[in-house]
Amino acid sequence: LCMLIVYTIQQETTFRSNWLVAGVGLLFLVLGNFFKTIQPNYFVGIRTPWTLEHPTVWKKTHILGGKLWFVGGLVLVVLAFVLSRKIAFMGLTSITIVLVMVPVVYSYMVFQKIRKQKKIES
Repeated sequence: LCMLIVYTIQQETTFRSNWLVAGVGLLFLVLGNFFKTIQPNYFVGIRTPWTLEHPTVWKKTHILGGKLWFVGGLVLVVLAFVLSRKIAFMGLTSITIVLVMVPVVYSYMVFQKIRKQKKIES
């Protein structure tokens, strides 16, 4: 993003938001591919109280999150080159909300399921 801004200023051209959407899409793509290998920690990943508390919740959440982020990034890259600037930027906003909310809700559901199973076993 910084390089894009510096280039735009130096060349005195208009800002091309489609390149921004494509760049963010590539970032999501790479991060999604990386999510499967992240071990539980307090610095990187989908860090909700539930994922940090239980390793199984962490693993399941990051497997789902990785797939979602990879597909979301791929969709954003395609949108950036197919749609107009305004629609591509709206797609960026919408997809980002989905990529954030779905893993958080999923992690909570998995945590509740594990908690219920432990209560039943007790």
